[in-house]
Amino acid sequence: MTEGAAEKRPHWGRRVLLALLAVVIVAGVALAIGVWHRLEQRRLGEGVVQPPSEFAELEGSSGRTGAFTTRIDFTSMATGAETISTEVAWDDEWFFQDPTAYNHELATTCSVLSAVANSESAYYQAGSNSPAYMEAALAALGFEEISTASYQYRSEIFDEIVDFIAGTDDVVAYSVATKHVTSADGAEKTLFLVSIRGSYGSEWLSDLNMGSAAAYDMDEITHEGFAQAAREIVDELAARITEEAGLGGTDDICLLFTGHSRGAATANIAAAYADEMSQGLRVLAPLSSIYCYTFATPEVTTFDTAHDALYDNIFNIMNPSDMVPRLPLASWGYERYGHDLWLPGYGDDGFAEKYAEACQVFEANTGVECPYVPEDREHVDKLVEDLGREIPTADDLASAGGVVSLVHDLLADVNPVQVLYGHYPSVYIAWMQSLDTLAE
Repeated sequence: MTEGAAEKRPHWGRRVLLALLAVVIVAGVALAIGVWHRLEQRRLGEGVVQPPSEFAELEGSSGRTGAFTTRIDFTSMATGAETISTEVAWDDEWFFQDPTAYNHELATTCSVLSAVANSESAYYQAGSNSPAYMEAALAALGFEEISTASYQYRSEIFDEIVDFIAGTDDVVAYSVATKHVTSADGAEKTLFLVSIRGSYGSEWLSDLNMGSAAAYDMDEITHEGFAQAAREIVDELAARITEEAGLGGTDDICLLFTGHSRGAATANIAAAYADEMSQGLRVLAPLSSIYCYTFATPEVTTFDTAHDALYDNIFNIMNPSDMVPRLPLASWGYERYGHDLWLPGYGDDGFAEKYAEACQVFEANTGVECPYVPEDREHVDKLVEDLGREIPTADDLASAGGVVSLVHDLLADVNPVQVLYGHYPSVYIAWMQSLDTLAE
């Protein structure tokens, strides 16, 4: 090797490093400019898919009232973007009944609407030819004034990156719609339905934002990431209800909240807020007219009042083989507002027959075999027990050394992809449609 060749090696090495550094700097600047530009577009309401115009003047609403059945289209995680459909029941009379009495028919319809909330996202992606599933579903049920505007800027990949960088991911996409319902004896109410999408994009990070009670100088806390999303929904509802009610008050207003996964957690908290507001001066609706059915619901609060009678109108439906409803851990003090109802689980009496019926319904709805493995209940139970032992409190989760390695070790006996099947909205729908009722 010549002396000149030896001198060139470090010279070229420095040039490569400088080139890489320049690429990183340019990419960072470009990203920063892109984020700033997108935030400016959001401020101006530009560069986004607009809500479907055919529903703007309620042209798609069936205007149906009373009791009826209809078919609703949506998508399933088990079949990808393919449209599937199922029949749902509806009865205006439901909303003149006691909201603290579990209504399996209403709950079953809500399980479908919570799945439709996830399907709606594709419509709001630029260049997509996906239908507006939620507008079509609510119109078929006779709803009017259907708004899915919150999906704007919350359904594109780049918007998820922007939210991650800007720290604005404590949000959800949701639908709000109204329907004028009439009872058999002629009583009337205006029903506001809120169906909330599950975790999407950077919102997964918000699922981890439990917050700190100490930051609020409190001993207890409601999950911060879910609560912020719920507050946005309640504020929008308050504005819409004020416009609807005018000077007549809110005695004839009725609320229905539903959602799956993150959407379920947000619906649970939003309904709890509405319940609490019914006892104060800023009433959204009477407590006797607030309904809530959630599915695959995470634990949301450490307040020991979560099971007070005030929240008896909230029903949370979970699959024992689903890991999501077990987080954050109950051993950390977390629970859900209202009543917990569990679907049949592996090891329960008569489970095999019930599971076979649910699988038949799943295949009828989706056209594919049900992938969920009920035996995963045993793995989920063990994982929850191990996590509670190794990470005794939520504070320990943040401070535990080698937490990634610990979780990796604890997951050794769990197939995360397989366990996820038990979380599918279409699995919950199949269970709800194959059962006559649920018991606490």
